[in-house]
Amino acid sequence: MKYILENDYEYDFSLFGISCHEKDYRLCWAINSSLNLSLYKTRDTIDVNFSKKEKLIGAFTVFKHEEIEEDESLFLIANKSIYGALIPEKNHVDYFLLVKNSRHIESNEIMEKVNAIPFVLTAQEIDVNMLKSKENLIF
Repeated sequence: MKYILENDYEYDFSLFGISCHEKDYRLCWAINSSLNLSLYKTRDTIDVNFSKKEKLIGAFTVFKHEEIEEDESLFLIANKSIYGALIPEKNHVDYFLLVKNSRHIESNEIMEKVNAIPFVLTAQEIDVNMLKSKENLIF
């Protein structure tokens, strides 16, 4: 008999897709400036296995901002690696801004300020529950 463990995660965060041709550190700096944050590059990456036979593992960079007192976190995550996209159904998106427990920044304010960055082509809010590969965002 075969048992399958199914675990339903709660995706209790807001997700924004950002299309931008700039390097991650430049976008991070611009977001820090416009939203008054202190995103910094973490040593951790999100690793996704693209091929079990060839052991192709894509590493996606993560920038983090954390307000410990307010239990608030923001993450800037790259969507592209040399082997593919973190969220393949959104392969036109270059970066994701993941916002957990935001109390002092509203979603529409984030959208306005990120879209106002000169080199951002577009930014949009994404419904996490509509993504097939949303489990890649759990880290």
